Amino acid sequence: MILRVLLAAALGAALGIEREVQHKTAGLRTHTLVAAGAALFSVAGASAAVDGADPTRVAAQVVTGIGFIGAGGMIRTGFTMTGITTAATLWFAAALGVASGFGLYWVASAALVVALAAMVGFAPFRGYIGRGKVQPLEIEYRVGHGTLTPLFDTLNALGAQAHRISMVEDEGRRTLRCELVGVGREAMSGIISSLRARPEVISVTGPPDE
Repeated sequence: MILRVLLAAALGAALGIEREVQHKTAGLRTHTLVAAGAALFSVAGASAAVDGADPTRVAAQVVTGIGFIGAGGMIRTGFTMTGITTAATLWFAAALGVASGFGLYWVASAALVVALAAMVGFAPFRGYIGRGKVQPLEIEYRVGHGTLTPLFDTLNALGAQAHRISMVEDEGRRTLRCELVGVGREAMSGIISSLRARPEVISVTGPPDE
């Protein structure tokens, strides 16, 4: 039983290292504790099964409880939500812990390989999956002129989306950085031109080839 908990901790740590490298809120320690804790609950549930208790009820409560921790890892910033992948890895770490706690060593190890392949191997292709290449956009403008409303109206009309939005404001000036998905080369040129034509816009930086 101790080895099951240790295995769960090791598998959770492997997930946590990837999150730590990405400088996420929940990293090595959190994923290790979640996986080891889930394994401990599972081991305890399996031990209680000797007295006629249902060990799956403990696992079900682990799934419910991990949702609160995952929700705490998600942060809403401006128009976007971050931390969803971290919440998913915490949930997955709990699953690894439950599997290890019930003695499914090879299943848990294989699942970890699949998870790491998805997190690390798919990363270079994120910008090309879906509706086109990711287009970076940075706008510096004076606040109070409704600068962003036409931008988001245009994106909605194109069926495009803005991701990874961040804003920094200083002395009446605001800098917005985001990634646009679903915007073609011609449409991107039009967006940049219309933004540069606005009197309150100080600078606009688009993709390198724009």
